[in-house]
Amino acid sequence: MNNLTVRILFALGGIPVVLFLIWFNTYTRFGMMTVLIGIGAWEWARMVSSKLDGPRMVGASPVAAAMMSIAWVIDRWVPGAVMIVGCEVLALYLFLGFLRVRIDELFPWIVLHASGPLYLGLWGGMTLKLMGTGHGFESSFPFILVMVAMWTCDTFAYIFGRLFGKHKLAPQISPKKTWEGAIGGTIFTIALIVWLGPLVFHTGLIANIFLGILLSISGQTGDLLESAIKRWAGAKDSSQVFPGHGGVLDRLDSLFLAGPLTVVVLGVIRHV
Repeated sequence: MNNLTVRILFALGGIPVVLFLIWFNTYTRFGMMTVLIGIGAWEWARMVSSKLDGPRMVGASPVAAAMMSIAWVIDRWVPGAVMIVGCEVLALYLFLGFLRVRIDELFPWIVLHASGPLYLGLWGGMTLKLMGTGHGFESSFPFILVMVAMWTCDTFAYIFGRLFGKHKLAPQISPKKTWEGAIGGTIFTIALIVWLGPLVFHTGLIANIFLGILLSISGQTGDLLESAIKRWAGAKDSSQVFPGHGGVLDRLDSLFLAGPLTVVVLGVIRHV
C-alpha cells in the first residue's frame, strides 16, 4: 500500500477510537491525553539523544511527562501538585546531568532533555483543563473546538499557501510555509472561533477575535517548534507511532502550545 492509502485507513480507524475515548468517561479521555503526552516526550528524548551524549532519557522522559500530566488532574483536589512534581522532575534532570554528562555538553543536555517533559507535561498537560468530567462530549467541547481550530488553521494555511504563497515564513525551518498561508489560516481560525466561541467558551465578539488570533499564532508556532527540533535532529518524522502520519509530535504539535494558552486566556477573561 502507498503512503496515502495507509494515512486514510489509519485515520478511518483512529478517529472513531479517539472520539470514543473522549466521549466514554473521565478516565478514558484523561488517560488518552496522558499516554499521548508520554509518547510525545519519548519522541522528544529520542531526537535530542541522537545529537547529544549522555543518558538518553527515553524511559525517564515519558514517565516524567505523564506524571506532570496526571498532576494537573490531581491539582483539582491537591493544590500545588503540579509545582511539586515539576520541581522534582527538574531536580532529577539536574542531578543526572551533574553526575553523568561531560561539562562541555552539560547545559545543552539539561536544557534540551528537561524541556521535553516540562513543555509537554507541565505546559501541555494544562490542556486537560479543557476536558471536563463525566460521560459524553459536552464537557469536552472546549478541547474539541481547539482541536478543530488547529485543523482549520492547518488546512487553510496549506490551501492559501498553495494558491497564493510567494513569501516564505521560516525557510530554514519549514521551507513550504508562507506568510500568505499563515494569514489564510488565521482568517479562517478567527471565523471559526467567532462562530462557535459564544456557544463553547461563552465569550463575546472581541474575546473570540482575540482567541482566534491567539490560537492561529500559537498553533503555527507550535508547528514550527516541532519542525525546528526535527530539522536540528535530522529526523523526517518524530516517530512512526501513527502509520502514515508520523508521531504524536507530528500530529499534536499545534495543540501542545495552543491548548494551554487557551486555558490561561479563558481564565483571565472569566476573572476580569
